[in-house]
Amino acid sequence: MAAKLLPEFMDVDGKVILVTGGAVGIGAGLVKELLSQNARHVAFLDVLEREGGALESELLNKFGALRARFIKCDISDEGQLSAAYKLVLDKYRRLDAVVNNAAVMSEGDYKRMVDVNFTATVTSTFKALEVMSVDKGGSGGVVLNVSSLIALKPQENLHFPVFAATKAAVLHFSNQIATQQSYSKTKVRIVTACLGLTDTALLHRHNFERHDTNSLVAQVPEKQRVTSAVSGIMFVIRRAESGSTWIIADDEPASDVTSTVREGFRSVATAI
Repeated sequence: MAAKLLPEFMDVDGKVILVTGGAVGIGAGLVKELLSQNARHVAFLDVLEREGGALESELLNKFGALRARFIKCDISDEGQLSAAYKLVLDKYRRLDAVVNNAAVMSEGDYKRMVDVNFTATVTSTFKALEVMSVDKGGSGGVVLNVSSLIALKPQENLHFPVFAATKAAVLHFSNQIATQQSYSKTKVRIVTACLGLTDTALLHRHNFERHDTNSLVAQVPEKQRVTSAVSGIMFVIRRAESGSTWIIADDEPASDVTSTVREGFRSVATAI
C-alpha cells in the first residue's frame, strides 16, 4: 500500500532522540534531518570515532551548541549501551524516540552480526521502553527498528544468510512486542522499517570481507539514495501505528505492508 495521509503521532520539534549507527550513511542523514526539523537534541551512537567526531563538529557549527552529541559506543556491549542511554537521560531527563539503525554486514564474522544487528536492537528496545513508557514515569514515544527488505523478500543473487536472518529476527521481534495491550500501557509505538538496498557504507569495503564487496556492488546496480531512505524513516516516525511494518525502497515513498505481512503469517499458520 502506498504511503497515505495518516494521523501524525509525533512531531520531532522539541524532541530528544537517540540514533544508533549514526556516524555515516542513513544514520548520519537521519541525524541531520531530525535537527533540520528542530529536534531539541539528537544523540548518535557509533564505533566510528573519526567519522562521528567530524559529524558532531559539523552539526554543532550548523545547528548550535547542545543540539547534537556523538557518543562512541559499541552497542553490542550492554554496558556501553547503558552508559550511552544514561548520558542522554542525565542531561535531558527525557527521551522521546529511538531509532535502532546500527548494522554490520560481514558473513565472515557472523557472531558479531547477530550481536549488533539483532541482540543489540532487542537490548536497546527494552532500554527505550524502560525510559519512555508512561507506566514507568516516561512520556511515551516511538522506537523504530530498522530491518531490511531481505527479511521479506529473499534475493536470489545475494547470498547473505546470517544478515538476512538477523533482519528477519528484528522484524519478528518488533511485531511480537508491539501488542495493542503493551501500547495501551506504555504509549510507546514500536514500528519496523524494512529498507531496500541503499547506497551507504554497508555496500562498501570497510563493512565487508574484501571478496564480498565487489561481488555485491556488481550484483546490485540499482540502489536507493540515502535521502530517500531518510525521508521514508521520517514519515514512519511521525505517522506509523505501533506494530506496523513499512517498506522503504527504490526511492519510493514509505509503503505500509502491515496487513500483507500479517496475512502471510496467517496463511502459514493455517497450513500447520
